[in-house]
Amino acid sequence: MTVNVAVVGTGRIARVHAEAYRQVAGARLTTCTDPNQAAAEAFAKDYGLTIADDLDAVLTDDSVDAVLLASPNALHADQTIQALRAGKHVFCQKPISLTLADADRVVEAAANSDRILQHGFMLRFTPPLPNLKHRIAGGELGEPIAARAAVFGWEPTNDWFYDPAQGGGVILDTLVHFGDLVQWLFGPATTVYTAGGAYVLEGAKRYRSPDNATVTVTHETGVVTSMYVTWTAGHGNFTIETYGSGGGAAVDLVHAQAMRTFEKSGGWAYPDLVWEYGYRGEQQYFADRINGRVDGTQAATPRQARDALALVLAAQRSLDEGTAVKP
Repeated sequence: MTVNVAVVGTGRIARVHAEAYRQVAGARLTTCTDPNQAAAEAFAKDYGLTIADDLDAVLTDDSVDAVLLASPNALHADQTIQALRAGKHVFCQKPISLTLADADRVVEAAANSDRILQHGFMLRFTPPLPNLKHRIAGGELGEPIAARAAVFGWEPTNDWFYDPAQGGGVILDTLVHFGDLVQWLFGPATTVYTAGGAYVLEGAKRYRSPDNATVTVTHETGVVTSMYVTWTAGHGNFTIETYGSGGGAAVDLVHAQAMRTFEKSGGWAYPDLVWEYGYRGEQQYFADRINGRVDGTQAATPRQARDALALVLAAQRSLDEGTAVKP
């Protein structure tokens, strides 16, 4: 079966997913929609898609099997629920929502649907993080003790990223990836403490939302994780170091990738694991789940997507209140 996928929202992240779909087997993009007609037209032209008037038109199109929600964060919950109720499989960009109440509505809707719901936590599919998960779970590093990470996001392209009511700032929008990752690796969070603020970006200052923050998480397992997240470093990607009683492991995708290439016309290049493998991997997994080829256990469950949101909401609350809080 070839899964026909409609893209809802045609901004920067939609293009990342569209590029990934060039190499996905068993699924294809067929349709797109965006309130910005010019953006929709440009996207449709670049990827050979038809344009739907709006989400309702997508959901009533019997030729569409699944939707890829690449819309602003504040729309995720309602659009996910609407699509599930229309009988569509759903791939939704992170975060699951902006509030726990909305996240709980999504979890309930997913439980009452036979459709697949997958959220955009591409780090679970980015080498070598699945191997790191396997090593930690298998005890190769002994008992996990601590981890530290640096997460470098790109400067926002739209004001809604800064707005707590629409995007949520760097903690909610960007660190949510690691909110999922560290709980996948080390177990649920019990306390969170954050320091940071709006240091550089005018949008962050205007909305009083952070553009840089350091978040310290204590997990139920006793592991302590420290994560620095920034929108102002000028480059993307991340590092993570883990330490256990029997050893340690480090992943540094800022300074080293898995492959180096050279082309006479373009010089040296370092194909990025996240962009080349992570996004493609999660979309291939989504297609394979719909086609019954994988069991779905590598992807975050709706409840785990909610837990990632709970962690970053707690991190933001800790920053606002100046104290440690419980998710």
